[in-house]
Amino acid sequence: MDDLVKKGATKHCCYGTCNSDSRYTHKDYMEGVEFIRFPKPWRDREKCTRWINACRREGFTTERVKKDTYICSKHFVGGKGPTDADPDPIPATTTPSDSEIELLQCTLKEQEGSAKTSENETVVKYINTYLDVNNVKEDLTKFKFYTGLTVPQFMCLWGYLGPSVNKLVYWNKDCDVPDRSPKKRPGPKQKMTPMNELFMTLIRIRQGLLLEDLSYRFGVSKTTVSRVVLTWIQFLYIRLSAFRTKMFPDRSKIRKHLPKSFKKYKNIRCIIDCTEVFVQQPRNFGKQGNCYSSYKGHTTYKFLVGIAPNGTIVYISDAFEGSISDKEIVKKSGFLDTLNNGDEIMADRGFTIDDLLMSRGAKLIIPPFLGSRDKFTPQEEASTKDIAKHRIHVERAIERMKKYRILQKIVPLSLQPVFSQMIFVIACLVNFQEPIVQ
Repeated sequence: MDDLVKKGATKHCCYGTCNSDSRYTHKDYMEGVEFIRFPKPWRDREKCTRWINACRREGFTTERVKKDTYICSKHFVGGKGPTDADPDPIPATTTPSDSEIELLQCTLKEQEGSAKTSENETVVKYINTYLDVNNVKEDLTKFKFYTGLTVPQFMCLWGYLGPSVNKLVYWNKDCDVPDRSPKKRPGPKQKMTPMNELFMTLIRIRQGLLLEDLSYRFGVSKTTVSRVVLTWIQFLYIRLSAFRTKMFPDRSKIRKHLPKSFKKYKNIRCIIDCTEVFVQQPRNFGKQGNCYSSYKGHTTYKFLVGIAPNGTIVYISDAFEGSISDKEIVKKSGFLDTLNNGDEIMADRGFTIDDLLMSRGAKLIIPPFLGSRDKFTPQEEASTKDIAKHRIHVERAIERMKKYRILQKIVPLSLQPVFSQMIFVIACLVNFQEPIVQ
């Protein structure tokens, strides 16, 4: 209790919306209240961060902790300050103490006259209910629902991103350049921690929540949400792109882990298919025509997905305008450059790319065409069914991607500049899941 402070300059409590003030010790709600110096980040950064997280005050970071920063004793178990058993403050999301409820009720009466608000309603108004990754991590089911990842998977991703998360330059939509003034003066400090920004970005793409919805949930402006999400999608893309070449192993490695059901296709490298996502109609008339998909009857973006026989996504192309054909997307995406002599590629009938693959020494496996005949031979029927049975796994992988609900909606214009990066990030996140085929 050496940190307790009773005398000196005016002291204010930095906890949540607490009004404790050393000038008003004569008031009932200040009875027995002591002021404790906040731990300094340069002495014990971990403890300082824990106390900051417990305070839940918007914009309160380690940079704002000064020598005269205090917290009052009533926010600790027992109301007497930190102890060996309970060294940290009670998180602000928990039920306030009786003295805090009494203080708030008095304030409401002064401002609103004879308020008839119940104690429970008062508590609800008092508590900040913003989403925070540290709180949601305590509920494993809720965390998986919001992000699509388990907590260990999220922490693995966070650890991989490294210290660069603290040095991001944020997207500026007005000039399509990083958010820095001509004189490179730093702007206002971010209100969210980098981990919370990652958490919010994953929620945006997994649940497809509106920017305004996220702004209410995290207690920041709609503009901040947009800037953070666009920045983090690009940052994740840059960091995860390091795996792009390793994601697509050569045929010898594929063969070592070939599922039993694929034993007859010993030289198979991957299974491919294209999929489309609805996008908001572009303002440019030329782009409107190029993006219009006659198959979907809507403006779309189209991209190529390739999976290994076990269902892992090994290739994802950039997004193309929806009017492009399957053959053209194979030609323009760079997929052919990844192939080796002797590779076998399984696809649907729509991929008439046999000539393109032959130029690379690869072979196309597709169901036979009926042509002018009335029916297939028994052997062709068996081949059609067998290929369909194995090709279905690429559709299952695409279905996993589209469980990220941002792809189930009409993608807004604001996300279209980073759409190719976003689908690559989503593909990498899908690969955190168990393989489709064992």
